[in-house]
Amino acid sequence: SRKMPHELHSVLKDVVKVINLIKAHALSRLFEQLCEEMDAEHKRLLLHTEIRWLSRGRSLARVFELREPLQRFLSEKSLPLAAHFSDKEWVAKLAYLCDIFNLLNKLNLSLQGKMTAVFKLADKVAAFKAKMALRGRRVDRGIFDMFQTLAGILEDSIWRSAFSQLVRDHLSLLLQEFERYFPITIDPRYEKEWICDPFVNKPGEPSMSVQQEDQLLEIANDGDLKRTFETLPMFWMKIKPEYPYIATRALKTLLPFPTSYLCEAGFSAVTATKTKLRNWT
Repeated sequence: SRKMPHELHSVLKDVVKVINLIKAHALSRLFEQLCEEMDAEHKRLLLHTEIRWLSRGRSLARVFELREPLQRFLSEKSLPLAAHFSDKEWVAKLAYLCDIFNLLNKLNLSLQGKMTAVFKLADKVAAFKAKMALRGRRVDRGIFDMFQTLAGILEDSIWRSAFSQLVRDHLSLLLQEFERYFPITIDPRYEKEWICDPFVNKPGEPSMSVQQEDQLLEIANDGDLKRTFETLPMFWMKIKPEYPYIATRALKTLLPFPTSYLCEAGFSAVTATKTKLRNWT
């Protein structure tokens, strides 16, 4: 998400300028009063912070929702940034950024949490890459229904075809970045399907020892185990006493943290103890 075409990046910078202008120059209260007068759903803008990785998408969405009050407020203050909100092409780019960052935020959130396995997260990333490729092909045909916010803006736009190229270029760039971070050649699922489904009755990895292959075949043909198959880590931990060689190999793949979520949650907990809310008694 850090790399995008200049046209989209300039819109992002304009949005940050608008937010900082209102937040930093004590105009927030006046803007809230205007939102109340216009019966807007929200009354405040959200700050965009580089450290908070969800803030970019949320701040963009809030600016889009409050675009009419913002245009009126900035116009009354004779500020040049007001011209952006009357520019339909600029608003369309903002709508696209809202949609694409919303998708990225959903992916980020789906990769967090406890008791996650590397296979499940790899599946989610692969699904996201496939969806981006599909969206790119649909954009080539002038179909934007998968970007709900943008679709409403482009409904009757004469520059719809030109905008298609911009979106297609960004989706291609996004896919390239995902391929760089998650290359197909280093797929954690490769030759490890037996960990997810030990009952496929197929040979495991070429580097397996004889004892490991024997135990894998015993598991694959054990009907009682198949009927009690549970979540991956719990299953392999449960059968470790009976099948120590193959279970140990599977757990070495499953137990390492697939993301930095638990580490970051730990740092957050430590930080919370250093605030005024800390109990000194």
